[in-house]
Amino acid sequence: MPPRASFGKGLSLAARGAKTGGACLGLAVLVLSGDPAPILGLLAVVALVIGGVAWTAGGRHATWVRIPLLVSALIAARIVGGPAAAALGAVLLALGALFRIGSGEVLLGLTIFGGIVVLLGGGRGWLLLAFWVLGFALVALRTAAAVAWRRLRRLPIVKSEKTRTVLLDPETSRSTRALS
Repeated sequence: MPPRASFGKGLSLAARGAKTGGACLGLAVLVLSGDPAPILGLLAVVALVIGGVAWTAGGRHATWVRIPLLVSALIAARIVGGPAAAALGAVLLALGALFRIGSGEVLLGLTIFGGIVVLLGGGRGWLLLAFWVLGFALVALRTAAAVAWRRLRRLPIVKSEKTRTVLLDPETSRSTRALS
């Protein structure tokens, strides 16, 4: 029997949609601004997140993956902005690792930033509503993709065959039984 929908699940989906839509709005405001300062601020936040995520990623990533990720970010900063940008990038990567900044904190920050810009900047309510609908659609699409992926993995074609384990030397197993 399929699980029933509940009011709590609906509220959770609406809240995640609002958070995602607000983050899209904040990112759109940052990227579309003509001033280079917000874009540099966004790049600084990206460096913080790279440092935090690369350092705090659990057992999924080995050290040999983390270190090249951090070094490649520093090399890119050095090539694009020179030694001062590389030094600033190193500080931001270290701060991200120290404070363990992840993508969740950045999404929340972008959401708050987008809401403040629209409310204080004289934006209309339909703009907030449009981005909430966009966020809701993204969250619903992610949920549907996760369900489809789980169903795809349950197909008998995808499942791996599990054969019975056969001992290589059956005489050894008999001899140990006789001793015990």
